Amino acid sequence: MTTIDKSGESLEKIIKDFRNEYKIHDWELQYEILKKPSKGIFGLFAHKLALVRFQLPSSLDRAKLFIQNLLEKMRIKYTSLESRMEGKTIYLDINGSPDSGFLIGKNGSMLDNLQYLLNRVFENDRQVERIYLDVDGYRERQADNFLKPYLSQIVNVKLSDKPVTLEPMNAAERRIIHRFVEKENGLRTLTIGEGERKRIVIFSAKQSEKEVLSKSKKYSQHRSKSTDPQTKNKSGKPKSTPGKGNPKPHIKQPQMSNPKHQ
Repeated sequence: MTTIDKSGESLEKIIKDFRNEYKIHDWELQYEILKKPSKGIFGLFAHKLALVRFQLPSSLDRAKLFIQNLLEKMRIKYTSLESRMEGKTIYLDINGSPDSGFLIGKNGSMLDNLQYLLNRVFENDRQVERIYLDVDGYRERQADNFLKPYLSQIVNVKLSDKPVTLEPMNAAERRIIHRFVEKENGLRTLTIGEGERKRIVIFSAKQSEKEVLSKSKKYSQHRSKSTDPQTKNKSGKPKSTPGKGNPKPHIKQPQMSNPKHQ
């Protein structure tokens, strides 16, 4: 925590101004009154200003304090609350709660709601981009299971320096891939497509995003042409698949979006 001293003629105004300046909520406000204001005696002595010493919590402390207060109001017991901050991302993990099943909910629904609430509360904090909440390592186990089918593809990118485009995923699934690849030296990711379900391209850090996007676009066009029933062979007749009466359906080419992680 950071210590900040503020002075003024009114205690109420000092506290109000401090809250507004640092966007502090009532439940995280900590201060000590060092001097009370005084108007002097019969005008013979100069009046004294009030002096208040505030404890300004870090973004990590604020998030941790919020979840502690929330759990207390929910009457949820637990043995420990682990917290860490990496860059502008906060990780909180509630451990040893007899109510862990309730906190996680069906398919993680309750945990998702609590995490959403945390992110809304601190959405105006410029030091925080995202907060991840976990209970007894539930999310880590889910992420490990989700990653297993993609590990071989990620390894291949590392060995061959050839980018790979993964299947469409929702935002939560994409974040798992992004977070994992960020920890891998020499690899990067970008997102392509539109709508709720987008694709992730994993590529070598030696390549530029422009180069990767160009290759990804050409690959998509090649796939579309190779599966287009109107594509003709040398004889001028539409290509067909041996043993099948109907041609394969046309695969729509994914549209490119901002390559920023999504």
